[in-house]
Amino acid sequence: MANRRTAARAGALSAALALLLPGGVASASQAAAPPAAGTQLVQYHGYRISVPASWPVYRLSADPGRCVLFNTKAVYLGTPGASQHCPARAYGHADAVLVQPDPSAAALPPQTVVLPASTAALAASPVALSARAAAMDNANHTIHVSAPGPGVLVTASYGRDPKLIRSILAGATMTRSAVTTAAGTTSATRPGQSSQPAELTGLPGSGLGFDACTAPSAATMTAWLSSPYRVIGTYLGGENWACTYGNFTAAWVTQVAGEGWRYIPIWVGLQAPCSTIRGVSVINPADATAEGQAAAASASATAQSFGYGQGSPIYFDMEGYARSNVACAQAVLTFLGAWTQGLHAAGYLSGVYSSAGSGIADLASEYGTPGYASPDDVWIADWDGSPELTDPHLPDSDWPAHRLRQYYGSHNETWGGVTLNIDNDSIGGTVAGLADVPQQSRPAVLGEPDAVPVAPGNATAAALVIQGAGTAPAMVSWQVQAPVGLTVTPSQGTTFVPPGAVRLVPLHVTADASLAPGRYQVTVTATAGHQVLTETFELVSVVQADTTLPTRYPVTLYAADPASMAVAVATARSLALPASDVTGNFSQAWTDVSGGSGLVLAVGQAAADALNFNPCGWPNPAGEAAGHTPFFYIGAPLEQPPGANVFEPADGSNSLVTAELVGQLAQYALAGKLPDEGGAPIGPARLQDTCLGSPDLRVP
Repeated sequence: MANRRTAARAGALSAALALLLPGGVASASQAAAPPAAGTQLVQYHGYRISVPASWPVYRLSADPGRCVLFNTKAVYLGTPGASQHCPARAYGHADAVLVQPDPSAAALPPQTVVLPASTAALAASPVALSARAAAMDNANHTIHVSAPGPGVLVTASYGRDPKLIRSILAGATMTRSAVTTAAGTTSATRPGQSSQPAELTGLPGSGLGFDACTAPSAATMTAWLSSPYRVIGTYLGGENWACTYGNFTAAWVTQVAGEGWRYIPIWVGLQAPCSTIRGVSVINPADATAEGQAAAASASATAQSFGYGQGSPIYFDMEGYARSNVACAQAVLTFLGAWTQGLHAAGYLSGVYSSAGSGIADLASEYGTPGYASPDDVWIADWDGSPELTDPHLPDSDWPAHRLRQYYGSHNETWGGVTLNIDNDSIGGTVAGLADVPQQSRPAVLGEPDAVPVAPGNATAAALVIQGAGTAPAMVSWQVQAPVGLTVTPSQGTTFVPPGAVRLVPLHVTADASLAPGRYQVTVTATAGHQVLTETFELVSVVQADTTLPTRYPVTLYAADPASMAVAVATARSLALPASDVTGNFSQAWTDVSGGSGLVLAVGQAAADALNFNPCGWPNPAGEAAGHTPFFYIGAPLEQPPGANVFEPADGSNSLVTAELVGQLAQYALAGKLPDEGGAPIGPARLQDTCLGSPDLRVP
C-alpha cells in the first residue's frame, strides 16, 4: 500500500515540479540555485539535476555491488559494477536516473540522444528527438542522453507518465568548470553504437543455460566457462525490464560469443492486462495487435544494434497471468500473434517465454490453427527442477526441437570463483550465436554430501557423492577444508568418474572434545583438468546426544504419511533440530504456513498435496472446504522466511529422493546456501489434487 502524502508534502512536490518545467530552468552557465522545497540537487562530474528529496542517491563507487534497478525511484551515480548483486529477474519501471561517465561511441546504448557540448539539458518535448529515438523511448520507457559537455551518459526511466523525468532532464545544468571545459569542445554526432559488431544468427542450441537480469562482465563469462552452461539469456530491453545494460554492449556480445557462448535474446514488453505484478505496463486489449507489432519493431531494431542479425530469435517475456480470465488470455494471444508477425517481417525468428500454465498453455491451444501466427520457439517456465524439455501443459507434438525450459528459479551459483544470481534453463531450441564458433561443452561434477551430527570427542561417517556428466570420463580430484576443531579423513583424493556415473567417497568426521556446539560447514572442492568443477559443503552439527541447536527462524517439517514422517524425523536429527519442528498435524502446519514467520517444508506427496489443495477436506483453522487452500509454493528456497501463506514442497519420486530434497532445502534454511552450489536442488514432484495420508499423524 502506498504511503499517504500530507497536503503540505503534495504542495511542495508541485512547487518542485513547477521549478523543473521549462521557463523555470537556469541556464547552463548560471550558478546552482538553492533546491526548492521538496527537492535536492544532485551533482556528478559536471552534470547537475534537481530531483525529489525523497529519492535515495546511491554512489556506485562506494557500493560497486549495488544492483541498478529502474523499478524503484532512485538516483544512481557512477559506473555500474561489473558484478552487480542483482536478482535473476526484475520487472516494472518507475522514475529513476543513472548518471555515469560518458563511454565511447561504440558503447552507447541504442538510439542515445547526443547533446551539443554547450548544454546538459534535454528538451522537455519529445518532438526534439529523432523519430527512431522517440520510438525507442516509448518502447522502453527509458531515455538515454549523452552529454559530452559534462562528460556523462544519463539513463532515465519512467513509469506510465514521462512528464517528471522529462522535466528533470530538461532542467539539467553544467557546473562552472564543466561549462569552461565545454566552451572549447566541438561536439561530434554519435548516433549510438556506431562500430560494426560481428553479426550473430539463429543456431540450434543444446545443453544447459542460465539467465540473469543484467549481463555479467566479460571476465565473469570467461570464469563461468568452468560451469556446465554454454547459453545465457541476454535482455535487450522493453517497457517492463527493470535492470540496466551494465556490461552489455555490442563488443561484449562479440567477445563472449567468440568464447563459445550462445544467447537467448529477451524482450520484456507489455504484460497481460490481468497481470498482478506491481508497477508493470500492460496490454490494452483494444490495441493488442498494434502494440504487438510495435514491440517487434523496437525489439528487432535493438537486437540489430547489438549484433543480433536477421535469422536470430528474440524471445518475448510474458510473465504468468490468470488463464481463467478469458478476455485477458485472448488479448495476450492477439498481442503475441502480432509480435510473431512483426518479427518475421523484420527477418527475425519469434520466441515466447511464459509460464507453462498460462502463456504456454494458451499458445499450445492455438498451435497449428490456420490464421494464427505461432512463435517459432517457446521457452517454458516450469520450476520443477527437472531439465527435461517435456511438459504436461505442452503436447510433445508441439514445437518439437524448438523449445527451451526454465526449470529452476532465482538462486546463487558459484563457478570459477564468481557468484551470480540466476535461473536455470535447459536448451533444445533456437538461440543466437556466431556460426563459425562451435558450442563447446565440458563435463560437470556435482556434489551433494550429507548433513551429519557428531558429539564432541566423537567421530561419525559421512559421504561425498561425485556425479559425472557430459560425454567424456573425468579424473576428478577433491579436497576438504575443515574448520578448526573438525578433522575429516581422508582430506583429499582422486577418482575416475565415467559420464553419468556416480562415485561415493566415504569420509570420517571427528570433532575435538573441546569444540563448542554449533553447525559447521566443511568445504569440499572438486576439480578436473586443473579447473574447479564445483564447490559444495558438508554441514556438521556438533551436539551431545538428544540435544538441539537453535535456528535463525522457525523451520517446520510437515509430513502426512509414515514414509515421509520417517524422512522428516531423520532430517531433523541430522540437523539437530528440536523434535517439535516435526509435525504430522494438518491444522498445525496450516497455522505455521499462515503465520509466515518461518519456513514450512511439506515432506512427501501427501503433505504437499494437502497444503496446496486439501483434497481430503481435512479440518483446518480457517474452516476452508476441500479442493483449495490460500497457500502457494515458491519455486526456489529462500534464505529468509518466505512470508505468510507460502510453503516449500519437498516431494520426490521416492523416499530417497524426498530425503535428499528435504535435506537440501533444510540446509539452505540453516546455512544460507545450497549444499551443492554448482547447481539447483532436485525439483519436487508435481503436486496433485489427490487425497492421501492422515490429518493427524503421530511423530515417533
